[in-house]
Amino acid sequence: MRLAAFCLSGALALSAQTPALPWRAAPALPWQMEQPGPAPAPVAAPALQTAFTLTVRVAADGVVRVTDEKGLVRMNLGLPGRPLKAWRDWGVPVADLAAPLRFSQVSPLQRGIGGMPVGAPDFRPALEGLLWILDDDETVLTVLHPATAQVVFLPLPGGQDLTLVFRPDRLEAVEGGARGSAWSLHWLALLPQFIQLGKDASAGKAKGTALQPFPKE
Repeated sequence: MRLAAFCLSGALALSAQTPALPWRAAPALPWQMEQPGPAPAPVAAPALQTAFTLTVRVAADGVVRVTDEKGLVRMNLGLPGRPLKAWRDWGVPVADLAAPLRFSQVSPLQRGIGGMPVGAPDFRPALEGLLWILDDDETVLTVLHPATAQVVFLPLPGGQDLTLVFRPDRLEAVEGGARGSAWSLHWLALLPQFIQLGKDASAGKAKGTALQPFPKE
């Protein structure tokens, strides 16, 4: 009995010291249930005239890696599950998740709130440079911003075999099947997440030295 109690107390202490998974701590979002609608009109947004110098690779096991033109790793990320579907920018489907994806180091979200068309009828141009990944866990949507090496996790409303529809004023999550449901989330509800994605993850970090090439976080 004493040995069992000792092991249990040790396991509880270890679990208390283990950091929570980041997608578990993501705040709930105000999804609204609605009927699936027709396909939205294509986004009328000019592409940024910059070089695509970042490469994103999404592995089948859920590891996502971002590298620059020199081959240096800017970001490593583990998804909650294995990737199923992905969209880039304002809803362009990624046809082949196994193929490298190219992104620019410049994007609208880096301008902060000033780069977001808050009062415009179409918010989607501000989404250029983002990668949206849905995995087989289907509890959160991973949104990656390669230009800033930032990531946010958006809790999903439920359902199975989800797909995303990017509308001018909102994001839709549509369940597969003949009687599938749909949920919508207005882009303005995601302003805190977009602001976070626009911040450079390397800003304010200490640089390495010859004696300490890998500074502590």
